[in-house]
Amino acid sequence: MNDIDAIKHLEQSDQYRVIQRLNAPERYRDGSPATPRIGLVLDTEATGLDTAKDSIIELGFVAFEYDAGTGLIYRILHTYDGFEDPGKPLEEIIKQITGITDDMLTGQRLDDDEINVWLEKADLIVAHNAAFDRQMLERRLPKALDTNWACTFNNINWSDENVSSHKLDYLAYRLGFYFDGHRAVNDAQATLHLLTRALPESNKLAMGVLLAHAREKSFRLFAVHAPFEKKDALRAHGYFWLPEFRYTDRFGKPKKGVWSKMITETESEAEQAWLVEHVYNNKTGLFKIKEIAPKDRYSLREFNSE
Repeated sequence: MNDIDAIKHLEQSDQYRVIQRLNAPERYRDGSPATPRIGLVLDTEATGLDTAKDSIIELGFVAFEYDAGTGLIYRILHTYDGFEDPGKPLEEIIKQITGITDDMLTGQRLDDDEINVWLEKADLIVAHNAAFDRQMLERRLPKALDTNWACTFNNINWSDENVSSHKLDYLAYRLGFYFDGHRAVNDAQATLHLLTRALPESNKLAMGVLLAHAREKSFRLFAVHAPFEKKDALRAHGYFWLPEFRYTDRFGKPKKGVWSKMITETESEAEQAWLVEHVYNNKTGLFKIKEIAPKDRYSLREFNSE
């Protein structure tokens, strides 16, 4: 019995589910897109999680051709993977997570010229947790400041697709494949492969859904003046704590830290009403809302109040 026959045999029963190992192809679809665009799926590994202080130690990306109208993905145009020496030994936890050692990094440096060429060519950069990758990249390569970004973590509503975890390896499993993770180029290839798949509930193409959300107007809500006792309600409603956010309260006193959430234009009215009712005890005008320009999305600029 060959592999194909074995898979068909197993899938006839509801006792087994067969998933396929990702072998990154050179092309996903024959022909040429009607409305061609260039995308870049990018991933970084770093010395830690602090986007203001930690350093990139590995960057990987896959450049690809897609159709802006349908979201269909065609050719792989370029693949890059490079290391960079942070100038100090890695913490053991980073070595364990990434599989990267100090010896692999010694004397290494990212190829700025090669990376910048593709940053300039890309109509859209995609990452899984784009806020981290973009902010890390902006500090290292200023050209990332002028690019449009989308996020497979945030710009696809995985809950609506009956997917309980946003972790990349779990998403891959739910969409029928697995991969060797925690290295930058492997994660980038897996994220791209994810975008070529149909979502489990809606059966819509993942890339098409990502593009639709990326084109929507987006806003960031800052729940300034929120009472401390509302923190659990805010967290449960999808707000995240921004510890470095600074603002001046209505009494003129400087404050630091705020609960915040990104929303789309269609969500804006309902979300503001929820804040007024459940956080501010029906008092209006206390929170801040900021429209996010496409090139500011997931940049550090998005998280400034001005």
